[in-house]
Amino acid sequence: MTKEYAEQLFLQEKPTLALLAIWSFQKTYASVITKEINSTFAHTTKILSKMEEHGLVKFTVEGRVKYVELTDHGYRVVEALKNLIMAIEGETPETTEGSEGEDTDAPAEATEDEKKLTRDHIDRLHEQIVSTYNDLFNNSSKPEEMKMKIGPFSRDIQLLLNSIEKNEDLIDDEGLDKLGEIQSIFDTVMKQ
Repeated sequence: MTKEYAEQLFLQEKPTLALLAIWSFQKTYASVITKEINSTFAHTTKILSKMEEHGLVKFTVEGRVKYVELTDHGYRVVEALKNLIMAIEGETPETTEGSEGEDTDAPAEATEDEKKLTRDHIDRLHEQIVSTYNDLFNNSSKPEEMKMKIGPFSRDIQLLLNSIEKNEDLIDDEGLDKLGEIQSIFDTVMKQ
């Protein structure tokens, strides 16, 4: 496969959604992915076949069921896709490089703009997770579906925790409460 083909594959909606769905479910099968990405079974199997050719997924057979799961390379691609999505949405990168000669070991005091960005990020994430969870809960969704919908937020939660760990001035008590609620929902769903 050429590099250009790989770029075309992952700059399309269905393959990206399929890869994220596999990541969310950890180990699933093609018909579940078909339903999740709103595609035909034939198209989904073609996408999965191309992903296997690129070393992103692997198939295992247990009894009469053929499962699909990510390879290590697949996990790295999912992280890159999530970074791309965050970059498109204008989120801050996971790590920021200090300027040349700048002391990056000592945490600088957070500016009001940084605090506001963190508050906005927490508010937005809180709203997304709580509303998604409430919709799923009210519709008596299955645990697998809940994991698929809530699981992708893990990266956002970790980014927030990392930035707050580096500089505790970024968050106030209200933000801590919302972040605690976010983590509680996430942990509840993922441990089902």
